[in-house]
Amino acid sequence: MGSHFAVLGSPISHSKSPLLHRAAISVLGIDAEYSASEVGESELTEFLSRQDHDALGFSLTMPLKHVVRPLLATECETSTLTGAVNTIVRGPDGWHGFNTDVWGAQTAISQSLGTHFESAVVLGAGATASSLVVALNGLGVRQITIAARNVIKATPVVDLARRLGIDARVSELGRESIQADLLVNTLPGSVELDAFTIDDIDAGALFDVVYDKWPTPLAREWTARGLPTSNGLLMLLWQAVRQARVFYGDGVEDELPNESVVITAMRSAVGL
Repeated sequence: MGSHFAVLGSPISHSKSPLLHRAAISVLGIDAEYSASEVGESELTEFLSRQDHDALGFSLTMPLKHVVRPLLATECETSTLTGAVNTIVRGPDGWHGFNTDVWGAQTAISQSLGTHFESAVVLGAGATASSLVVALNGLGVRQITIAARNVIKATPVVDLARRLGIDARVSELGRESIQADLLVNTLPGSVELDAFTIDDIDAGALFDVVYDKWPTPLAREWTARGLPTSNGLLMLLWQAVRQARVFYGDGVEDELPNESVVITAMRSAVGL
């Protein structure tokens, strides 16, 4: 019996993580399997306690990126900064957490849309929003508006941006017109934005973390405006590359054997 890895979250049926990781495992020729498991917030502790020693690592998606943190022996600096963990691996003393979303988002945005943005609007205020704020900081963005349905819940994300030296403010979604160089949508695909809310946003490019229901209403609108768009599939790819380094290699900063071949296979697996 080989090593076991999986993506955890709820909902999970749409996840393309198994396609990405199975492609990596195949190229690397290792004895491992990667699956998907529906796990909610209240179920995570029991789920991890039931895992045998063949279960070596998990990718985490909504709604687990915050709630896993108290269950960890250690977490990386980026996880501490963002308050979000999307990767855990088993160690002799327990589970260890990593955030590969920041690097994944930063790489995806720079590759698909460029690095020339000074201001951004971020829709949403959850775990993914925190990672995107850190990624945008790395790309040189100096002004950010967090547009959220609940402005109180947005406070930690705004505080994070300000700690990074970004001029940040919060806006209640749909209540005012907002203008920036880049629009970043971190809201789940299940959230439907009305036409008035979309019309009130003026940004020169769109990065939408959603990928399973594409194009989104935002993407259709930005395309109609003749403006560039990019979906979350590239972010998923690049965060998975770093996950693969943690799961099957020597560490997040160390390239895998034949990593370029691994990345090509991962791209092909999801149609990139």
